[in-house]
Amino acid sequence: MEESLLIAFNNMVQKAYECTSFMDFLKLAITSLHNLVMYDSGMFYCAISRDSSFFQPYISGNIDGYYKKERFTERQYYLEYGFAGSEAVVYKASDYQKGTVTVPEEPRSGFLSEQECFHVACVRVIYRGQFLGEIYLQRSKDKPDFDERDMFMLRLLQPHISNVFHLIHTFNAVVLLETDKKGLDKKGLCLFDKDLNLTAGNVAGLAMLNGVTVFGSSVLYHLKEAISDMRDDASSKNASCMSSETFIKTAGGELYSEIIMKTKGYSKSDSYFYVVLYPLDENRVISEYRFKFTKRESEIIDGIIQGKSNQQISDMLNLSMNTVKTHLQRIFNKTGVSSRNELAYLLMLDRNQNKIKQQ
Repeated sequence: MEESLLIAFNNMVQKAYECTSFMDFLKLAITSLHNLVMYDSGMFYCAISRDSSFFQPYISGNIDGYYKKERFTERQYYLEYGFAGSEAVVYKASDYQKGTVTVPEEPRSGFLSEQECFHVACVRVIYRGQFLGEIYLQRSKDKPDFDERDMFMLRLLQPHISNVFHLIHTFNAVVLLETDKKGLDKKGLCLFDKDLNLTAGNVAGLAMLNGVTVFGSSVLYHLKEAISDMRDDASSKNASCMSSETFIKTAGGELYSEIIMKTKGYSKSDSYFYVVLYPLDENRVISEYRFKFTKRESEIIDGIIQGKSNQQISDMLNLSMNTVKTHLQRIFNKTGVSSRNELAYLLMLDRNQNKIKQQ
């Protein structure tokens, strides 16, 4: 790669990571991309903000005159079926039409076939298997098609663009949580993806996640456990949206949490979870067992002490029977008992000893 091209590439990548909005990135693409790959016009589509912009390379003057916003007629298809899969992420329309490049989930074959007067190169923006957007570059047919050098530059840019999109999305999510105007800024708000990764949260929410429960582990751990149970239950019921309320006991009091599960489009396997947290009574202190039980385990224990069956506990906590049995086996392993009666006796004895110590 010649030195001038390398400098232009490094400059664009550096500036890309400084973008805090998709509009910032669009303007960067208009001003810098043509220094790496020659094109006549382009189309920028962001699946997250649902924006579609057509643009030309920037030469001089007001940059706003180099792009215009238009509604992308196929955007709903993209929102519902924009899976990344194993398809090519950078390719030419000519290769796609010849069949030398396979793009199984490409919904715009009609669009590509209509571009008879253009050479087209596509850069798909994908982060960890999730489709985030794309950039199409067009070059008139009276000029050469995109060559291997052009495609090489776009392949080098593609992972950086994908990372930048992810960072912008995360930044915007945090800003949204921080500036909510409905009073939610006084509560803890967190967002988890389908793999239980924390992707965003406001200051209050992140502080609460670091709290320690009376069972000896973090609030974050217990929330992930509850989300995992909800995800499993939703899968067994083939549900696309669920919600649940739970209470987390901490040494300083009790936290109320509401977990809301939603899915993206029709993809049941691609869920995300909103969590709302706030303290119920900061002055209330909860006693604890000498065993370090998780939040879910403690709820099942309460059901056992009340004499409830596995089925009743399952119905009460909105869990599957298999999930209840799994937690019950973990409880048995922690306490060394082999039956529900032994467990109930042991824990009742443990509670009585704690009361005597407190008197």
